[in-house]
Amino acid sequence: MERRYFNRQIETGSREALLAYQWKLLKEQLEYTYTHSGLCQRQFRAARITPDDIKSLADFTNKVPFTTKKDLLADQQEQPPYGTRLAIPENEIRITYLTSGTSGRGQEVHAGTMQDWENYFEGLYMMYTWVGWKPGDRVMQPLPYSTAAGGFGHTLGMLRYGLNAFNLGMYDTKTKLDYMRRFQINGIFISASYLENVTAEIEKMGQDPARDYAVKTILMAGQAYPLSFVHRMEAKWQAKIFDYYGSTQLALGATCENGADWSGRRGYYHMLEHQALHEVINPETLQPVAPGEEGEVVVTPFRKRGSPYLRFRQGDKAKFFPYGSCDCGRPFNMLEAGTVARYDDMMKIKGMNIWPEAVEDIILSRDEAAEYKGRVFMTPDGKEVVEVAIEFRPGVAPEMKKRVIGRIENDLRDRTGIGFAIKEADGELPRYVFKATSLRWTDERVKGLDRKRMDKG
Repeated sequence: MERRYFNRQIETGSREALLAYQWKLLKEQLEYTYTHSGLCQRQFRAARITPDDIKSLADFTNKVPFTTKKDLLADQQEQPPYGTRLAIPENEIRITYLTSGTSGRGQEVHAGTMQDWENYFEGLYMMYTWVGWKPGDRVMQPLPYSTAAGGFGHTLGMLRYGLNAFNLGMYDTKTKLDYMRRFQINGIFISASYLENVTAEIEKMGQDPARDYAVKTILMAGQAYPLSFVHRMEAKWQAKIFDYYGSTQLALGATCENGADWSGRRGYYHMLEHQALHEVINPETLQPVAPGEEGEVVVTPFRKRGSPYLRFRQGDKAKFFPYGSCDCGRPFNMLEAGTVARYDDMMKIKGMNIWPEAVEDIILSRDEAAEYKGRVFMTPDGKEVVEVAIEFRPGVAPEMKKRVIGRIENDLRDRTGIGFAIKEADGELPRYVFKATSLRWTDERVKGLDRKRMDKG
């Protein structure tokens, strides 16, 4: 396969050269953050260390304390709105962006300088190059503009890269599709759940994605998905699907030319290790995980000037693979594509740890299932119930629905160890543009417990 390089020196260089360059940038970021961030100085005093104690990467990962979302939120509360970690005069801030708050624990506030954005754009350029996008390509950007970084960040990145960007986030799905046909848009940036929604809408209108649209490359982001979903969407669109992992805290990685489906198995997110130090740790022991094991992603962005931090715990669960696991030859360590999940999305049900992504993998891998909605609740007699409503695709026969429900119940019990109450949805379920996993679930058990207490009273 022909390889597409944005930074040939980094991408074709040796692992040793990359690590040497990474250590140089890490030392610079360590000194900068310690000098300019009040939060970092307090963390180092508590750990009884200074930057002089950090003489190697091992020193950094063994001695430098972690930074958590809780730390950032407390720091913002202490000195609103940016916190003591603000490392620049306010007149140097060029944009303020906030996290989406999907964990339900508040929004981090980040101050961005022009240098911060140039670094971010460089990461996007590398991803766009691997996808195969070229200057002049017509690409849809469907995210709305807000204080979150995703929408305007990708728009600016697309413009700077040279793409002909169509910013369609403010329109409904049918209007987006009208633009896609009218301008023969050949690339789309989209979440897996919204790609499903768009595809269903096209078919509902009697159109065919491959015949009636010009899309040849699809870049997904924002959520996990079954590999069968990639196979099905690539067949329907006759387009290659790529995927990337990104965060407001600037942990960035993307699938290479191999895509999200690499010869019938999942591709890899090649982490951009010339832009940040990425660690994957066991969240209980805090030690690095072995190849093929799952752990929590920790990131230290390099050359970050506005709101720097060291060793930020992402709260993302990912499966780690070392460089060399992919045949593209790039010297980057990797995460398994399409399986990153949030630790705080995990639900404890009937004493078992249940991941919504595991449920999605079983339900949405069925061609008959279009969407689902889950809820966990307590019955009046104190039983804990997990219920899933499935919206079937048009044309699925009643007998087939019964068989699918039975198979899903069996598969979920085998995977999770608990029973699920599966039923057909009463009508059409909501569709989501981005980060659908947490939105598909509601936990009503606290309300049920309150009712039980009132009954006893």
